[in-house]
Amino acid sequence: MNRPFKFPRCTLFLILAGLLTLLTGVSQQSAAQSPLPTPDPRFGLVQTFDDFTAANELNAGFTRIKLYWDIIQPAGPDDWQPANVPDPLIEADLAAGRQVIGLIVRTPAWARDPANPANDPAHPSAKDVPDMALWADFVGKLVKQYQGRIHHWIIWNEPDVWDPNHPGSTWNGSVADFVTLHKTAYFAIKAVDPTAKVYLPGLTWWWDDEYDREPYLERMLKLITADPAAPQNNYYFDGVIYHLYYKPAQIFDVLNRVRLILQQFGLANKTIWLAETNAPPSNDPAEPPHREPRFKASLAEQAGFMLQVHALAFAAGAERVQIYKLYNSADHPEDVQPFGLLRGDKSRRPAFEAYKLVTTYLSGWQKVNYFEQGDVVAVVFERPADTVTVLWNWANEPRPLTLQAIGSQGLLIDQTGQAQAITASRGRYQLTLPPAECLGGCYIGGPTFLLVEAHAPDRRFPLAVAPTPTPTPTPPPTPLEVLAVSPRRQLGFGVISAGLLAVVAAALIWLWRRNG
Repeated sequence: MNRPFKFPRCTLFLILAGLLTLLTGVSQQSAAQSPLPTPDPRFGLVQTFDDFTAANELNAGFTRIKLYWDIIQPAGPDDWQPANVPDPLIEADLAAGRQVIGLIVRTPAWARDPANPANDPAHPSAKDVPDMALWADFVGKLVKQYQGRIHHWIIWNEPDVWDPNHPGSTWNGSVADFVTLHKTAYFAIKAVDPTAKVYLPGLTWWWDDEYDREPYLERMLKLITADPAAPQNNYYFDGVIYHLYYKPAQIFDVLNRVRLILQQFGLANKTIWLAETNAPPSNDPAEPPHREPRFKASLAEQAGFMLQVHALAFAAGAERVQIYKLYNSADHPEDVQPFGLLRGDKSRRPAFEAYKLVTTYLSGWQKVNYFEQGDVVAVVFERPADTVTVLWNWANEPRPLTLQAIGSQGLLIDQTGQAQAITASRGRYQLTLPPAECLGGCYIGGPTFLLVEAHAPDRRFPLAVAPTPTPTPTPPPTPLEVLAVSPRRQLGFGVISAGLLAVVAAALIWLWRRNG
């Protein structure tokens, strides 16, 4: 009788080791060379037309263009000049699979309302309140021109900047004037394209918050919801938009507060966009700021910000996130600091590569969960084929971290794109997260990582052990700790533990009575 052939144990070990090495190499190579997915419309870049090649490589899913009324109709209601964004640029974005969002701004001098007290007759301004009939006519013509190409419309920009002398000031009228402007635009847009989406203007939040003023959004919603016709007209808007910069945790808090305001008015179904965000570097020797900026950030912090702000904004319920902006000119006259992911000479900042990681590894997410213990944050994105956890540390010193594993192995990617396979031990990964740089204050976390695992999280609470203030060794976990991966299992083990305690207690009572 022939006995089956058996490999020697040493041979099996070598074969398994070789396969592990091969799979590790393939995983690292695929992280760097995987083909671009279809652009996800939740990830945006302002002004992709500045460099289509770079925008396509970053795989942004939408872009925003400003359409200036005073440029399109400079001379009167019968005038119609080519838009400030030429059609070939819009067509190039659409051909790349990007949605184009239209932002309408600026009143031409001939269209201002002479009866509105907010307008100075001696000094016409693009910030003036327009004649609403002329405004409705222009908006309708504009939407008709772009019908089939632009489906989302934003009405005006940052009217909450209330200081008329500030460079960011765009609106001379009152809140009531603005609500009238918006409603007029809403009806004009829907008359041409009933399926179009109409958004309230991008707001800054801080122009009210820092001066103890009622939020502009809240003031608008009081007027809108007081209108008896508002409910049957979708309250005249589909979503709200905010422009928030520099501080990821603060952005997370503001977006949650915005959601509460919407809920307060019974409008929780309205979407929220973070349509401008960034943390421009203040120490880039190739492009220094024009003067001392209010907030400081390093090149590395800007890169970490890209991952952190997307993770936190989506965790706070934002529908879309857009970076301002892809490119800035060498002299960047419009800003104190150079915001671009590309410098004026088209060289790439580290944030460029970090943004590429965002669109590569977060695109297509279906569910997001936020976890925090101590100074460590984990934001878990569930996708159809994998789970991606974004990890960083807020503290200015390292933090050791024990992370519950989904499978036996994962791919750990740092914010520069360097990837390595990591193996779980007893169901956990042991990591040390580097400290925050804290160039201008610890409002941007430290170097940020992506952990990619090829399984669903099964309601996992990923942070198994709270980070400790000093890098002391983590004691070996007990069997119950290792197995208690999900709340469901924790409940089961709690029941088992209670049963064991009851048995022990009964035995002790029996022994006491017997020996009594």
